[in-house]
Amino acid sequence: MAADNLLITLLPSTDVDLGRWMLEHYEVPFTERPHAPIFHVLALKSWGVGADEYPLFVVDGKNTDANKIIADPNILAHFDPLATADKRLRPDETTEPDLFKQMDELQHFVRHDVGNAVVAWSYFNLLQYKSAVWSSITTGVPWYEKLTCLVAFRVIKALMYKGLKLDQQVSDDALKTIYAGFDKYDALLADGREFLVGDRLTYADLAVAASLGPMVLAQGYQGFLPNQAACPAYMREVYRELRQRPTGLFVQRMYDQHRNR
Repeated sequence: MAADNLLITLLPSTDVDLGRWMLEHYEVPFTERPHAPIFHVLALKSWGVGADEYPLFVVDGKNTDANKIIADPNILAHFDPLATADKRLRPDETTEPDLFKQMDELQHFVRHDVGNAVVAWSYFNLLQYKSAVWSSITTGVPWYEKLTCLVAFRVIKALMYKGLKLDQQVSDDALKTIYAGFDKYDALLADGREFLVGDRLTYADLAVAASLGPMVLAQGYQGFLPNQAACPAYMREVYRELRQRPTGLFVQRMYDQHRNR
């Protein structure tokens, strides 16, 4: 792969950090082009894809359908068969059907059910505190996006609240879903297993770590999570509690042991 591969991203997204992680795991070189919320929609449209089709991997930076790999499952499907056996993240569906099914169910649950709740709770609460969320939405983005965020933060916040249908009730329900997700993975990890599925690293491990990383402010997460000190006390308490649970410890261990620094 040429070094001018591009990864078009919404900077703080958990799916994006999962995409980064997989590309690093497969040792695929790329240059990231991060965008602030709202602006990522325009960027993706300029590449001919939809607003939710991120991260977008562009082979050789060429804007052709054949060169675009859209979203994490397609990154996995494209690069996993090309990887050496020790790098593959998917159990073989034919020879390891039970492990494949477990992996697929676990990644789907965390990326969609719990992951959507993480997004809702995090955005609803953090967008109320500009100083807490600022680095998460502006680090490394084009200067004009950062400037617009600076002068029109309230407008961007309102658009995000409207687009994601966020309010206090949605946030409260999301936190319940997040706790239920931690309960599920705590129970799975109760037997002392190193990995979620089988005896090796799989896509499920990466998906759980990336999707839940923002809830423990995981060190090594590359989406620029907020500084805990800038967050309100009630959010710090949630982070503290979840960080100490078996799933929280698992998330940080995945970043410590399996993420390139």
